[in-house]
Amino acid sequence: MKRNEFLKKTVQLGLGAGSLLLVNGNNTFAKPGNKESEKKAKKPGKSAEEQFKENWVSTLMEKMDEQLDKEERSKLMQSCGRECARRSAIKLAQSCRGNVKKMVDTLAKHLGEERNYIKGNSVYLEFDKCECPLVQEGPDRLPRTYCECSKGWLSEMFETTSQKPVKVEMLQTIKSGGPTCKFIIRLS
Repeated sequence: MKRNEFLKKTVQLGLGAGSLLLVNGNNTFAKPGNKESEKKAKKPGKSAEEQFKENWVSTLMEKMDEQLDKEERSKLMQSCGRECARRSAIKLAQSCRGNVKKMVDTLAKHLGEERNYIKGNSVYLEFDKCECPLVQEGPDRLPRTYCECSKGWLSEMFETTSQKPVKVEMLQTIKSGGPTCKFIIRLS
């Protein structure tokens, strides 16, 4: 299946299922007898809407991993991350334009100064928690593919700041089982 077809079907499925959630007001999406669906659907302490969103994101990521090759998944998630940066924090990057140290210092105030720094032509960032608001309270574990979004977010932010292309390397992420999220941004 081509990426455009996959995305179109995924959006249609999500909109249809979301409409059912609004009409039914409960979590009735699990198919009887499907142990994995039942396990996903029965998370205590979550509203039906929260469970639906969590299950939907998990399923989307599973299907992407099944149906798209690694390069397509990475490109798709990184473009989502870039768009997220443009919609959320791009003003911070613009206010630091031409001054990568200012950008790193600003991030370090939030993330912790001891593990967020510039060394040579590289920026080292480490987060103690997943900074993505979409998944902070979401699924316990998502595939590493999801974290490609963070690479896109960091690329957009540091390219805007430095006014040059950057290369982001993801060393580990919390959502894929690491104790922290670690990235290196290689400046051009």
